[in-house]
Amino acid sequence: MSDSWQDLPEESTEAQEDFRDSNSEFIDGLREAEDNGLVDIGALGAWSVSTYKQGSGVKELRDDSPETFWQSDGMQPHHLDVHFSKKVTISRVSLFTDYSLDESYTPSKIHILTGNGFHDLVEVVTLNLDKPTGWTTVVFSEKEDDSDGLKTFLLRLNIAENHQHGKDTHLRALKIYSKKATFTLDHSVIGPFTSRKLLAESTIR
Repeated sequence: MSDSWQDLPEESTEAQEDFRDSNSEFIDGLREAEDNGLVDIGALGAWSVSTYKQGSGVKELRDDSPETFWQSDGMQPHHLDVHFSKKVTISRVSLFTDYSLDESYTPSKIHILTGNGFHDLVEVVTLNLDKPTGWTTVVFSEKEDDSDGLKTFLLRLNIAENHQHGKDTHLRALKIYSKKATFTLDHSVIGPFTSRKLLAESTIR
């Protein structure tokens, strides 16, 4: 006879609760972005990564699930590029990590660079992360009617270091947000807007 649910190991119950917490935090973060008048413009860009392990590439990074991730497969530093065909104004960049699951695969230092192309990339932000779990958000403009923000054709995340001196990295989601009021979307390209609230572990202001 199979064990009843009462007989399941305590670790199994805790793991299920951790998953529910992570999933809820992920969805809440997307919902807050929508509530704040932000739209994810990631689908308007061409995504590429420096390296990836089979089955853990750009597709898994962008599938809107905290269970999947991009895993690099090479020497540091690792990088992720999003190249837009037209200049965009970025209000926020949000990334989702989970140190409790990924440990040494979790980034500890990330440089964000922008430019017109690969020839003129300039660093705009450095993130120093301490065992992050959840959304980490970099804010470039806050007011709803603010046209300011990060104007760029190319966005690069350069992952310079991981926790515990880990070599390869895990990134579970990346969202690039612009203001709804100042950005006209072609739904035939990106589909209906479904992004939700940014529940950030830390915000750079």
